Amino acid sequence: MLRKRSLSQRLGLAGFYALWILLFAALWLLCLARPAWAYVDPSVMTYTIQALAGVVVALSAMFGVIFRRTRRKIYQLLNIDENANKAVEGDIERVDPANANAAERLGAADTAARELSAQASNGAERRGLSRLDTSYLRRFAYALVICLFFAFMVLIAPAIELVGSNSDSLVFGLGSIWWVSVLFNVAFAVAASAVLASLKGKPFLITLLVVFCVTIAAYVQSLFLNRGMMPADGGFIGWTEPYFVRKMIISGIIWLAIIAAPLAFSRKHRYNWLRATTVVAVLLMVVQAFGVGSAAIKGAKATVETSAQPYVTQQGLFTLDSNGNNVVVFVLDTYDTNLLEQLRAKEPTLLDNFTDFTYFRNSAGTMIPTSNAIPYLVTGQKPAPGQDLGQYRHDKYANSTFLKDLSDRGYSIGLYSDSLMLDYRNPADRDIAARTLNIHPVSRAPIHAWRTFICMNQMALYREAPWVLKPTFWYYTSDINNRMIADSDDTSGSDSLYELDDAKVKKMLTSQGVTPESDGSAGAFRFIHLFGPHFPFSVDAEGNAVGTNRSNQLDQARGSLMVVDEYLTMLKQEGLYDSATIIVTADHGVWSESEDPVKNAISPIMLVKPATDGSNPQPLQVSEMPISHEDVIPTVMDAVGADPSQYASGQTVWQIDDPSRVRYFDATTNAGNLGQRFVEYQITGDALNVKNWKKTGNVWLGA
Repeated sequence: MLRKRSLSQRLGLAGFYALWILLFAALWLLCLARPAWAYVDPSVMTYTIQALAGVVVALSAMFGVIFRRTRRKIYQLLNIDENANKAVEGDIERVDPANANAAERLGAADTAARELSAQASNGAERRGLSRLDTSYLRRFAYALVICLFFAFMVLIAPAIELVGSNSDSLVFGLGSIWWVSVLFNVAFAVAASAVLASLKGKPFLITLLVVFCVTIAAYVQSLFLNRGMMPADGGFIGWTEPYFVRKMIISGIIWLAIIAAPLAFSRKHRYNWLRATTVVAVLLMVVQAFGVGSAAIKGAKATVETSAQPYVTQQGLFTLDSNGNNVVVFVLDTYDTNLLEQLRAKEPTLLDNFTDFTYFRNSAGTMIPTSNAIPYLVTGQKPAPGQDLGQYRHDKYANSTFLKDLSDRGYSIGLYSDSLMLDYRNPADRDIAARTLNIHPVSRAPIHAWRTFICMNQMALYREAPWVLKPTFWYYTSDINNRMIADSDDTSGSDSLYELDDAKVKKMLTSQGVTPESDGSAGAFRFIHLFGPHFPFSVDAEGNAVGTNRSNQLDQARGSLMVVDEYLTMLKQEGLYDSATIIVTADHGVWSESEDPVKNAISPIMLVKPATDGSNPQPLQVSEMPISHEDVIPTVMDAVGADPSQYASGQTVWQIDDPSRVRYFDATTNAGNLGQRFVEYQITGDALNVKNWKKTGNVWLGA
């Protein structure tokens, strides 16, 4: 009959083992710390490795001795007999090899020892299995640990780390949505544990071991196998290319090995494996908790108080100044001049509604990707020579006077984009938000909890899944933002968040129209970022939603342009078209971050209409003058009566008259641990000809 330990004894042992788990977790965390790069002379490496190996062996021995002696003391303090219920060997007896029966006696002793060992091992295994089969609560406890291990390591921790480190790209910061992942995933882990605990014997043990192994494989994937994982920028990914196929095969083999090997080796001692995996699960959860805590702290620093968190709302999206002093800038994401050329070749009447517009075919952007290009279009700020990119991004709004000057001239400002990259902890960025009519706190954080839960799990699984499954969980940041936003029936738009959804914008435009208002402003400036022909393709040629990846880039390019076309029609109906200055451009053309040097020309569309009296409307004109994004802000400021020479290039698009003008473009490449790298190019001549792109030698680095 086994003697049960008292509650105080069990609590004391639990505390002792918990303390050592924390200790080993802390040591393991140090092993996973991000390395500091430095040069080490190869001539001393051999001696260094030997010394480090010696230190590791010595520390291992020391910790082993400390653990055993400390445990012995704990057993004495708690009055626990550590030899209780153990099989005791007989007395040691010397056997003289010279005796005739020495071999027989040694063989018998060896057989008896092996039988005793097997009996002890099998007895412990049988007792453990018996206790599991007769106790639902015991099975539930083991299942709960393993299910929580999976939920925490594969779903909760990665989601929190990703949201915390990318809060500037997401509508909702970690402070607003962390609870969604924790609440739903823990609830599902508890429910799954209750179901698994209904199993008994071999099915129960194998199921838990498989869940454990899958979690370990995901952990190994995120630590060692994700190199080369593509960013969630919505760019096209050729998953069937040899580069990704190799990764799928390698990671698939490693996943199968991690799952199959424990199943094979655990056939005889499943209960002992269950106990071991439970300890390892707790240990790794403690290790991961440090990383989650770090991400949570970083995320908390990156957000403001939830009650004061400004959001980009729809307020004023379709309202303009009734006096006709309006400047509207449309930015169609990824809309390359080459795409527009293809559409015009297929449909020569495509731009017939763009009366008084000039189509600048030789257009150059300034930056990529969207997170760099959109802020440039509303600040006109580029990094200074030698400036760290992190510092540049921090100061871009503080160093720009464009929006401040617009506001000071009495213009109402509406900025509609999820990529403004405003940091609301920064006073200058908060000041910009306060100058707009649509960026402000809302009555509540409009989170759709269930969709947010799905989005966070999708983000986590994209990171944790093997390469062969990553296409299933791939996502685009703007799509994540749109899905997390709760549906709203707020007609004023003051509590409805702006979504980068062209079909939705067109639908609202058709139902609401453009409204002239007189609110005492000198005029209205509207900056409207649309999804454009950006992958994935979900909008047809008429601008209607057809479902993800059920369209193509050319049809979506036309559909996005139809949103602008509808807006122009509404302006004409309200009598606001002629007097308005309208710019239709893109944040960038079709690009690839990995290409260095640039292999394809990157040319955002550029169509500009000046304010006119409407007495002599002209059809669309085409110009080959070398225009740049640097000319957008001067053109806007000239339209509101300010001096354009004080901003960016200092010239409006109408003032450019030098066919050999040199323009500058900062291509973005990945710099690994150093963050991003800007590589400057100068463009002379036709921007659509990549041969006219030359590196200047200027390079910027920074996170």
